[in-house]
Amino acid sequence: MPAAVRITEIGPRDGLQGEPRAMPTAGKIALVRALSQAGLAEIEATAFVHPKWIPNLADAEDVLAATHDLPAVRYALVPNARGLARALAAGVQGVTTVFSATDGHNRSNLNRSTEQSLQEAIEVGREALAAGKLLRASISTVFGCPFDPTPAPARIVEIAARLREAGYRRVGLCDTIGVADPAQVKALVATVMRELPGLDLDLHFHDTYGRGLANVVAALEAGATSFDSSIGGLGGCPYAPGATGNISTEDLVAMLHAMGLETGVDADALFRASEQVAAWRGGLESQCWRVEQGRRARAAAA
Repeated sequence: MPAAVRITEIGPRDGLQGEPRAMPTAGKIALVRALSQAGLAEIEATAFVHPKWIPNLADAEDVLAATHDLPAVRYALVPNARGLARALAAGVQGVTTVFSATDGHNRSNLNRSTEQSLQEAIEVGREALAAGKLLRASISTVFGCPFDPTPAPARIVEIAARLREAGYRRVGLCDTIGVADPAQVKALVATVMRELPGLDLDLHFHDTYGRGLANVVAALEAGATSFDSSIGGLGGCPYAPGATGNISTEDLVAMLHAMGLETGVDADALFRASEQVAAWRGGLESQCWRVEQGRRARAAAA
């Protein structure tokens, strides 16, 4: 096991994008600030996507402008060149590009083939690097797809290799619909790390079948040290039928700390951020939140 793990908080983007109602801009700003105060050094704060497609994140410029003073690196998801232009104008520090390893999901999500999106990610990445921005890519449907067969490991290695050749040093392997299992995760992570030594892998798990944290442990055993997670377990993909939330940041931090691994996150401060989201939403999906609610109920009844 590694001594330390890097966590990229994606709740303000991936967690909020599919909620039935949009969190007010002031609430998003307060959430990003609370997450930074909890010690999360990387936060995917928003996305520069046309409001027609993700209306919940139409205030991307406002959120970035109001959080420019934070020590956390603020990433934004950027799907194309137009989104990058907006992100650069807004002063983003890090750029995340995203596309699917399978054509079926990529066409559903981005209305183009995987190859077309890969080419666009390469061009966007080059522009972002030229502008001095941090850069990472997220490859969706790596472990399973609602439309196409699961891509072969060789295909994932091929895509990641092309991204590395284009200048990407961080590539995310995403279990978009939460179907991955620990054996699959351990084997694929080991394969990619063996075939592409030096590539920095981010693992992105959903908890559809309750295997999210088990998959984290499997990835750790294979040598991974970086994970995406979402406050309260929020999230899901509107273009992936049946997908549920991301692994919860609270649950991930609690497990890693119990295992003796360093995260840099203050669990108590993180829970205060959780309470902020829960007050707006009316509850959360994380196990830590449910345990705390039970403890509070027992204390009130005593």
